[in-house]
Amino acid sequence: MSSLIVSSEVFAGISALAQQFNLSVEELLTWISQGKLAVIDAEELEDLLDVRDAIVAESDPENQQRIPWEEVKQELNL
Repeated sequence: MSSLIVSSEVFAGISALAQQFNLSVEELLTWISQGKLAVIDAEELEDLLDVRDAIVAESDPENQQRIPWEEVKQELNL
């Protein structure tokens, strides 16, 4: 087994994150290394959620009416 040295501040953050998943710190790091948990940038996650929401909105049968681009520009005073 190898050891890892981190600051107390980093360890506190990792411990808090592990608690959110009801895992020990070792389990959390193991799950990440095994690909069972992914670390993703918050902005990237927000972008992915926006794409998902757009796909859901486009597939809604009540949302099939298309608005001409000229109408959109006029409403935005472009």
